[in-house]
Amino acid sequence: MAIQAGVEMGLRVVTIEGNSMSVIKKSQTDLVDKSEIGAYIRDVQTKKNRFWSIIFIHAHRSANQLAYILAMETLENREQSYLVGSVPVYALQRMEIEWAKEPN
Repeated sequence: MAIQAGVEMGLRVVTIEGNSMSVIKKSQTDLVDKSEIGAYIRDVQTKKNRFWSIIFIHAHRSANQLAYILAMETLENREQSYLVGSVPVYALQRMEIEWAKEPN
């Protein structure tokens, strides 16, 4: 979804963060993926050529809890996009909780 959003927004340089190392590695290659997520990988591989620069970064789920929650809520609510125009209220609330937990 992040790559599709980048295409729709006309971005030329993007950095995609994800918590699945196998998906990131497969997305960086042009090899045909025959796993259950192969169609998604092919979609990423096709669309990544629309950017001047695209970087895939692995972010462990525990280090990126807010992004994980946003993704899960988006899927649960069957939303097509998020973080376009504004940040959902539940994300702002979660961000405040996470910041309060962090040591100074």
